[in-house]
Amino acid sequence: MKTSRLFFALGLIAAGILRAQSKPVAAPDITGVYQLLPDKATTPDGHRNEGSPDQLPLLPAALAQSKTVDLKQDPAKWCQPIGPFRMMAREKNKIEIMPIPGSITILFEDVSRGLLRTIRLDRDHVKLPDATWQGDSIGHWDNGVLVIDTNDFNDRTFLNDKGAPHSEQLRLIERIRPLLNGKYLEYKATAEDPKVLARPYTYTRYYEKVDSEIVEDFCDNEE
Repeated sequence: MKTSRLFFALGLIAAGILRAQSKPVAAPDITGVYQLLPDKATTPDGHRNEGSPDQLPLLPAALAQSKTVDLKQDPAKWCQPIGPFRMMAREKNKIEIMPIPGSITILFEDVSRGLLRTIRLDRDHVKLPDATWQGDSIGHWDNGVLVIDTNDFNDRTFLNDKGAPHSEQLRLIERIRPLLNGKYLEYKATAEDPKVLARPYTYTRYYEKVDSEIVEDFCDNEE
């Protein structure tokens, strides 16, 4: 009898531990203005930027196509949106994150090239009337990490500064994780495009929360 009671008690303890482990983490507050860290900088706990859109593993046909591109027509040189995969790795990028009920809005200080993004938290993907520079973004929280799934991009952007193309099958998965009590954000972007990329490619960037505002950034078309 004592043995059976012991096993019963151990079972209750184990069940309690499992319930505690499975309890979802509350969505953190990532409201604020964030500045991209330079490539050689590190966070206080030793993290640093890794990878680059310029290192994409292009399939041979896509690589050949990129070499025919007139880089003078790069949207970045004409004050046009360049798409989130490229923009979030752009040097000196500065953003403001503003959660609102049902969605999260990301504003870019470089408004011409970054425009703004709306990540919907309250629906699945929908077919947009027309594909867009930023695509259709839906998101959800996974144990404190914001996971963003974006598709339906138009064909007017490159994936990097070297003219890497993408197809209508481009899918972008982003993960945003606050670090050090929200003082930093870890941003991971994975591009998937079976028509263009030999394999999915991921880069990582770190953003520092700053006590400032995003300001007017005039694009003078002189890059």
